[in-house]
Amino acid sequence: MSPIRILDPTLINQIAAGEVIVRPASVVKELVENSLDAGAARIAVEVDAECRSMRVVDDGCGMLASDAELSIQRHATSKIASFDDLSRVATRGFRGEALASIVAVSRFEILTRPAEAVAGTRLRAEGGALLEVARAGCPPGTTVEVRDLFYNTPARLKFMKSPASEWGQIQTVLTRQALAAPLTGFVVSRAGKKAWEAPPGQTLLARIAQLFGPRFAEDLLEVAQSSDDMAYGGFIGRPSCDRADRRQQFFFVNGRPIVSTRLSAILQEAFKGLMLSGRYPVAVVRIDAPPGEVDVNVHPTKEEVRFRDERKVGGLLHRALVGTLRAANLAPTYFAPPSREPGEAPSAAPSPDPTLPLLFGTRKIRTDSSWPPATSTPSMSSIPSTPPIPSIPPPLPHVAADAPLPDRFSDDAQSVEEQVYALLGGVEPNPIGQLGDSYILAQLGADLLIIDQHAAHERLLYARAQAALRRPDVQPLLVPFSFRPAPADVANLEQIIPQLAALGIEVEPFGGGDYIVRAVPADFADLDMGAVIQDLLDAYHGRGVADPDAVVRDKAITRMACRAAIKAGQRLAPEEIARLIDDLLSARLTFTCPHGRPTMILLTKDQLDRQFKRK
Repeated sequence: MSPIRILDPTLINQIAAGEVIVRPASVVKELVENSLDAGAARIAVEVDAECRSMRVVDDGCGMLASDAELSIQRHATSKIASFDDLSRVATRGFRGEALASIVAVSRFEILTRPAEAVAGTRLRAEGGALLEVARAGCPPGTTVEVRDLFYNTPARLKFMKSPASEWGQIQTVLTRQALAAPLTGFVVSRAGKKAWEAPPGQTLLARIAQLFGPRFAEDLLEVAQSSDDMAYGGFIGRPSCDRADRRQQFFFVNGRPIVSTRLSAILQEAFKGLMLSGRYPVAVVRIDAPPGEVDVNVHPTKEEVRFRDERKVGGLLHRALVGTLRAANLAPTYFAPPSREPGEAPSAAPSPDPTLPLLFGTRKIRTDSSWPPATSTPSMSSIPSTPPIPSIPPPLPHVAADAPLPDRFSDDAQSVEEQVYALLGGVEPNPIGQLGDSYILAQLGADLLIIDQHAAHERLLYARAQAALRRPDVQPLLVPFSFRPAPADVANLEQIIPQLAALGIEVEPFGGGDYIVRAVPADFADLDMGAVIQDLLDAYHGRGVADPDAVVRDKAITRMACRAAIKAGQRLAPEEIARLIDDLLSARLTFTCPHGRPTMILLTKDQLDRQFKRK
């Protein structure tokens, strides 16, 4: 075993830097937060093509020469002076590690001047070592330039992602900072080309529209609620503008962007039942609380916080979100039974609506008040023990593998799938109706066929689109529509434009961060192509667009089919049910949707007999 030794100071600084400077986006985050703490009204961020050099310019308070020299030392900060200050931190940075960590792994230069000073200060450092401190002319504020990031830590350099991926992460960081500080103006450039700009003095809604487009902002609902010493504000998206991931969920505590799985789970719970499984709401939510109620000293990057009373914060947030949805008639309201004075007789229960149809027949729901009979609920101890009911039968292709084959299944060398097709082809299904406006029930001989209407229709559209889009019939739009991708998605969108064009979706830049769709496939002319493109971008976030054209094509077709398909919860007419069943059973390879979920389940009479103990 090697002897214990004290590490070299340079190595100590490089190890410490690894806790704060994970990637180029970490540098941008720390520098922008310093600018915001300095009271900057305008911040300019410039990044090179490789994302290894960046410059942040602000018009904040600036620093004197003595402060600039101290700023690159570890644990040097103006934000706190005692342990008690940690309980009421109101600034972004306070650990005194950001600049020291950046200097340790880059070539660094800072140019700064307070407004009242005659001359400014230029400081140069490299690899943790101070090289020069000199007087220099410069405007009020601070300019920090970082070059050759990780030049002296090859292991860290090796694990950097592609420039497109790193640029996407930088864009994500800047988007969060711009939303957190709508009063501050931002100008963001890469390789000398302006990527986007947000003017100072905006409201939060105006800043959202600036970053994501006016159409996105139109689908937002305002959250505004306060309780005691806490306030909740911001905006949430309507269920119709859901996303495939949580990237467009932004949370801020006392103006600090944070990452919180708990708050995201509360948001998801508030939208429960309003969107499909696997879809996520969009939100920009601010929580303002007394500094003493929030612990910001949890993580080196300061992206996580802890509340003194987590349950209180979560409960109030859930109430604010649900209240917003109910005010927009997007969430059911549950009424408690009215309170009665002692001895007062209960009011008569309302009768069900006699006009509600039962499935698609002419029979009506029973309306007599004696149904269901008013019997007392037995206690658990009085319920006899029964063996568990078998699980729901598997999808059609596997029914024969898990259960005894009915007599009409042949015993020859046919595959299970071919035998099931033979069965479906020989028996005429008799539609019964819908269950929960999501599942289609049909009698198939003596068996019950249950069809997921969304998954089944999605599979049919997917197959048709695959055939139609080999040589797409392109329909130019009379009025092209525009959309604005998130800044972090622009690089990926630029890469997939050729693949989209091959599918008949013609997209081109329009200026100001907007893009326009000039043409769409004729078979999908009524589809919201902006939403389809956003779904596709969500699928590629964080891993670039290195997939071959065929995979890009398949993902695009899958999302087009999913968005155009009949939705769960959609009421269908009897003729629509019959048409869907006919189309489904006449097609091949329809047992799963493009996402792999089953489209239908066959519940045989034999299985029912076994569950009801007849066999």
